[in-house]
Amino acid sequence: MKKNAVMFLAFMVVLTVAAAAQDSSKSTGGQKPDDHYPAVTPLRVQVVFTEYDGEKKVSNLPYSFTVNADERRARPGSQIRNGARIPIAAGKDQFTYIDIGTNVDCSASLQEDGRYKLQMVLERSAISPESPSGGSNPVVRQFRADVNPVLKDGQTVESIVSTDPLNGHVYHVSVTLNVAK
Repeated sequence: MKKNAVMFLAFMVVLTVAAAAQDSSKSTGGQKPDDHYPAVTPLRVQVVFTEYDGEKKVSNLPYSFTVNADERRARPGSQIRNGARIPIAAGKDQFTYIDIGTNVDCSASLQEDGRYKLQMVLERSAISPESPSGGSNPVVRQFRADVNPVLKDGQTVESIVSTDPLNGHVYHVSVTLNVAK
């Protein structure tokens, strides 16, 4: 009889511990570890590279893409690779290729105030019309910037103004963000 009473008490202790554990998970809302992350929000981002020679607009290159705010993948965000591979003489009948064009990497996160922080790497390269003195290989102009603008829905900001030291051209980079509906 004592043995049955001890078994009964042990059984009751196990039930009490299980019920307490179940109650504690209910009091925290039954949250999973990932429940504290905000939902993914699709955004439309436009980046415009504009080049000026003095007051004259030389080029205007817009790039538009979507990016998901607060996406948690191994490599979150969006990437654009747009351009060409240019052969450069590396020796007799030997060539190496360089990438010329535009690269845009962008990821986004929602801020506590409802705005979005973009983490952007912007790269532009182009063959310069100026020829090198006595060489046959082209001169490559390059521009690279890491920017982190914080924007609200519908906002446009001129995030960069930069001057090319070789030819004096001024580059403007503007970024526009819209929440996709």
